[in-house]
Amino acid sequence: MEKHEKLLNQEAADKRRKGKKPKTPNKLKVIKQYCKGCGLCVDVCPTGTLELVDYPESKFGIRVEVVAEDHCIGCQMCELRCPDFAIFCNYEEGE
Repeated sequence: MEKHEKLLNQEAADKRRKGKKPKTPNKLKVIKQYCKGCGLCVDVCPTGTLELVDYPESKFGIRVEVVAEDHCIGCQMCELRCPDFAIFCNYEEGE
């Protein structure tokens, strides 16, 4: 992982430490095949729910992972910002 990616992860961890967990649970789903690890969703997440992780199976060697789903407030900023439609918030199969 590069310096910029590690910095994004550190900022996400700081957000988690400062924030409170929401009362209602939310569900995030990352489609690994679509994720290129650009980090846009990690950057825009207000609660630090997401982080970048090394993923050697990917063409880019990195992808996003949900590390603290219990912190997710369901704002859907990650879903709206993802250029590859690789992340979904509170989406149920069949909708």
